[in-house]
Amino acid sequence: MRVGIDSFTIRELKLDAYQSLDYVKKLGLEGIQFGELQELSKELDVGKLKDIQNYADSQDMYIYLGVDTCNPLLVSGSLDEHREKIISHIQAFSQVGWHELRSVICNSDENYNHPLPWKTHIEQSIDFIKSLRPALEKYGCRVNLENHGDSTFGLLRVVEAVGADICGICLDTANTLVNGEDPVLAAKRVAPYTHLTHAKDGITFFSDNGVKRQGKAPGQGVVDFAQIIPILREYNPNLPLSIEDHKWIFEFSIFNKEWIDNNPELTSFELGQFVKLAWQTEKKLASGVIPNVEEYEAIPYLEQMEERLTFGLHHLKGIINKQ
Repeated sequence: MRVGIDSFTIRELKLDAYQSLDYVKKLGLEGIQFGELQELSKELDVGKLKDIQNYADSQDMYIYLGVDTCNPLLVSGSLDEHREKIISHIQAFSQVGWHELRSVICNSDENYNHPLPWKTHIEQSIDFIKSLRPALEKYGCRVNLENHGDSTFGLLRVVEAVGADICGICLDTANTLVNGEDPVLAAKRVAPYTHLTHAKDGITFFSDNGVKRQGKAPGQGVVDFAQIIPILREYNPNLPLSIEDHKWIFEFSIFNKEWIDNNPELTSFELGQFVKLAWQTEKKLASGVIPNVEEYEAIPYLEQMEERLTFGLHHLKGIINKQ
């Protein structure tokens, strides 16, 4: 298992693809999962994409890339044109050797704040991905859906309905917390279908409406990578662990009935484990083991980025090398 980053982590540096590879190589990281084509090439230029991949190969680094949303309800404009764009990307990316492709069906919080119920989003996403099957089969590719505000429960339904041969999971380990999921239990749910990751961590603590999450480097938060990595490795020994790190504080309104109603698959046991993580953090905050939330958040991310990435790399590699 190799440890790299998701390109969102270093977006503030405004580097091109080659510079990004050089930068993460300097830090000892082993690859980059880029978010979208525009980060590599303004146009769909297979020759340029191959050159970038060749450069990564010369540095013994991995590259993964993503395609646009697979949720028709989040598409502005013609759905047919959107589909054809994704198919053209699938074809081009396969020529470069990129077959595991990240995507999403939730951009942020549409599972809570959209006029149509989330069940409808899932159903239409299933139909849309099924429409991509001929292209995905022809070019040997798979779309891996990230839990990007939505839960692993919903994504699991999509994968099982569409077929694991063309649809999998990009597991964001700390985004599980957004919906009150326990990161370890979530990993167990989706491990058989996980082909990409965002290795992310954070602390959780209580707020007036429920619980908040503050981003932390892997190993500095509540995500138990020592348990999660072996779970994932059992199904995919070569799974890339791409660190996605950033600041920002998010709130999850678990005290509100509407929030509970929007998470019908979440058991009382799992929600209890989630609350337990917040309680453990509260004790560490009170004792000073964890820095004050507001003071830590006030420090610009760029001032701590390399320190955080280095810590995360060593933490994840330490676990991997013990296996």
